[in-house]
Amino acid sequence: MYVLGINLSHDRAACLLQDGRIVAAVEEERLDRLKHSEGFIIHGHFEKLSKVLPMKAITYCLDAAGIGIDDVDVVVGNRPLGDEARERILRELPIRDKSKIHSLPMPSHHLTHAYAGYLASPFDEAAVLVVDGVGSKVPGTGRIEKHTIFDGDGTSLRRVHAETFPEDWSEVGLGLFYSFFSAKLGFVTRWGHPTFGDFGCGGYTEAGKTMGLAPYGRPRPEWQRLLTVKEGNVVVRTEDMEKAWDSWYASDGDGYDAKQKGSWQHQFAKDVAYKIQTETEEAMLELARYAHEVTGRSKLCLTGGVALNSVANQRIVAEGPFDEVYILPPAGDAGTAIGAAYYGYYSIAGGTERHPVRSGSTGRDYPDQEIEQAVRAVGEKVESRRATVAEVAALLAEHRLVGWFQGGSEIGPRALGHRSMLADPRHPEVRDYLNEVVKHREVFRPFAPSVLAEEADKWFDMRGDSPFMLLVPEVLESRRTQVPAITHVDGTARVQTVEPDVNPRYHELISHFAELTGVPLVLNTSYNDAGEPIVETPADAVKTFLNTELDHLYIGDLLLTKPGRELPARHPSRRPLA
Repeated sequence: MYVLGINLSHDRAACLLQDGRIVAAVEEERLDRLKHSEGFIIHGHFEKLSKVLPMKAITYCLDAAGIGIDDVDVVVGNRPLGDEARERILRELPIRDKSKIHSLPMPSHHLTHAYAGYLASPFDEAAVLVVDGVGSKVPGTGRIEKHTIFDGDGTSLRRVHAETFPEDWSEVGLGLFYSFFSAKLGFVTRWGHPTFGDFGCGGYTEAGKTMGLAPYGRPRPEWQRLLTVKEGNVVVRTEDMEKAWDSWYASDGDGYDAKQKGSWQHQFAKDVAYKIQTETEEAMLELARYAHEVTGRSKLCLTGGVALNSVANQRIVAEGPFDEVYILPPAGDAGTAIGAAYYGYYSIAGGTERHPVRSGSTGRDYPDQEIEQAVRAVGEKVESRRATVAEVAALLAEHRLVGWFQGGSEIGPRALGHRSMLADPRHPEVRDYLNEVVKHREVFRPFAPSVLAEEADKWFDMRGDSPFMLLVPEVLESRRTQVPAITHVDGTARVQTVEPDVNPRYHELISHFAELTGVPLVLNTSYNDAGEPIVETPADAVKTFLNTELDHLYIGDLLLTKPGRELPARHPSRRPLA
């Protein structure tokens, strides 16, 4: 049985299941190369918008299975607010039997997140906590989903607690709270009309930057607390956020202008980020405790866009009441394509098979012929030869920067060893070089380590595995000077643990690197330049390789270099470790 799930929110995506197992899941942005890929079509004035299906992603999934659209048994779509995904799919999807098209019951959005987060987990029972920015409108109430707690049992979900906020946004939840201040700090990917986006910010807020900047800030006890957390609810008034920002800016923001390049360097920006991150962590921890109280479960599935806040996740794992926590890699709206597909399989079709998601790789494999064609297409701009994984590890040990394109791509914002830029975590200059010279982004932003799972607790204060890079433990104090490139200013790192049976080639690479250096981890960041989606195809990988200061690209079994290229003056290998 084939079930197709479609996300029609931001980060449009598609997921195809066969008998409950993911055949392929991909975001439209990876294929149309438009960050967040909203899919709006403008009719006349900007406010007259309609949204199209992620047809590239849908076709990609069907091709991965070798089937046509009429071979699909069930189609389910979702988007926030009023949903209407089924109506849009009925209009646009060229499937003959329209009775195959379904939607979830309203309010649908948090239910879709819950299906993704729970049915992908290895748990037979669990509490499910969904926290995001904007959920569905709750019919007849004039209110919108804020956060929801479900009880998962077998293949079914039951809503046990739900909180909402008013449609006029006079009061909001955690996701919009974080978004408000990220926008004030100027952390926005510009898109569309200048007033598009949360609070008219002009695009999509970049919460990850706020999270990365927070450790540079200081506690400000004189700044009033904004979030009220009580009995499973988190309340903050928009008016209070505006007043707080104005008050803080008046007292401490002299010389600060979020529109200026490098404005993050002002201590005011750092302190605001610290304040917002700290309140968010405490609220998420309280919500997790409440989820445990109302469900009585020992395991937790955490999902929704706020579940991408890996620092808050770490506190839930380390300080919360649950024995185990599972977080799906695409915890944001891209993951609702998976949730919609799961709903179709388990709730509509009555499926029973469970296939836990252990790998972030949900994309298709590219054959050698397609890789070789992409290399030939750029002619003499690259040189290529067959190489072993051990040779790539040796390059990393020499402080070279390597693009790593292996197997199917990951869905979600994290590169997990399939579409990655890799570097030596031991070199103290690697972080700044990667940020400024290669990825053209703010220098404060940290990089993640990919570590052999069997060695992780010798380097990090682990509280269980972190296969999807969604937890941020402390680097053991005795190890921090050995791996400065992945140690954030507060002594933490967003860890990915790598298992040999989940990603054998990546595990092999790190093992070779460990043999050469004594360090069982590599620096891993997503394979993309600033402002662009992570690469999907071999052609994308070669293009970004040529457009950045990457030294090598290992794609399939081919190692690519740039003939005649001179290493930049700041290149870490010009100052090798003693």
